[in-house]
Amino acid sequence: MSRDTILAAVRARQGEPAPLPTIPSFPPGPRSDLVAGFRTVLEQVGGDWTVRTPGTDLSEIVRRHYPHADRIVSTVDEPPSSTFALTEETTPADLVQVQLAIVRGRFAVAENAAIWIDDELLPHRALPFVAEHVMLLVSSHDIVADMHAAYDALNGHRPGYGVFVSGPSKTADIEQSLVIGAQGPRSLLVIFDEL
Repeated sequence: MSRDTILAAVRARQGEPAPLPTIPSFPPGPRSDLVAGFRTVLEQVGGDWTVRTPGTDLSEIVRRHYPHADRIVSTVDEPPSSTFALTEETTPADLVQVQLAIVRGRFAVAENAAIWIDDELLPHRALPFVAEHVMLLVSSHDIVADMHAAYDALNGHRPGYGVFVSGPSKTADIEQSLVIGAQGPRSLLVIFDEL
């Protein structure tokens, strides 16, 4: 059978399109509960967090948490600046040399400590997965309760690429022993602004 014959047969047997189901809306709790819930889950998945008070320089947080990082890629418009330039020719293999990636997240999800980042905030898709350490900045005002609210927060925003990131890389496949940083970043630090 030819490819065209197979594809024609598949097209002829497609069902009628059905509307997407209505997703229930669950009222969020107080913002303080969302922040506390996010922090709790983040710690459970191996991540860490800190609060950036107004006037605190991001460079100070980097020095405190990652004093030995000298190959940094920062996508935020404040110091520290990138010390490792990303170009169109940058490959994932090049990114393995990045010790610290600093990226701003669009919003966070309390139920699973996931932070949404997309290609408008991310210069290279592989960056948060191959850098040795990752810092994600997010406003505490941009925390939603659950994934239902997260999809509402996207509100039709359709970037070319987007991903939810939660915690550092981890696995418990071998003897059910948790190993952090097994296939990707060894740490994830979430910086909360505007608490």
